[in-house]
Amino acid sequence: MWIEHVDKLIGTLGPFGFLVLGVAAMLEYVVPPFPGDTIVLMGGVYAVRGVKPWWLVLAVVTAGSVVGAFINYSVGKWLAKRFEEQPGRSFFGLTHARLEQVQARMRHAGPWLLLVNRFLPGIRGVIFIAAGAARMPRFNALVLGAISALAHSGLILALGMAVGGNLERLTVLVSRYQYAVIGLLVVAALAFGVRALTRRRESAVEP
Repeated sequence: MWIEHVDKLIGTLGPFGFLVLGVAAMLEYVVPPFPGDTIVLMGGVYAVRGVKPWWLVLAVVTAGSVVGAFINYSVGKWLAKRFEEQPGRSFFGLTHARLEQVQARMRHAGPWLLLVNRFLPGIRGVIFIAAGAARMPRFNALVLGAISALAHSGLILALGMAVGGNLERLTVLVSRYQYAVIGLLVVAALAFGVRALTRRRESAVEP
């Protein structure tokens, strides 16, 4: 199992093993398919077993998450600037009209999304890209992101204590949670799509 190899790598690196945890938390934002959460779980297990101080694990993982959020925020700000310079073009399949819709939604619900972003696997990175594109204050966005990462990492530490530092059991629990959240997001997206389509048809029928 690949997680066992990562476990050995962190053990071999000694104090520098913390870097693996921090980089994993960062890559979870920048490269969504990257299994950062699973690696971060190992930090929780180490903390429970007394191998590494829990407060240091919490600090490193939170810092890694904030760095990843900052990178994505910068990408979003770059996209907004490109559209301002060339409003007729599309970037990465995103049109100017679509960007304006994203900006409007982020100004309305952005703070709440940022506050819970760490608990939303798969889209947490996109939320910060949208925040940057909407030109939300960078300091506010990163503070909310740090609070979210701190709460998420604290929950992982608590789960680690609950299962007695059993990495395999903890991984299963978090995987189930991730699948459940992704399933709910898919259902919500479908419901939103159906609602938008229904409204469009109703508008077309009206004289």
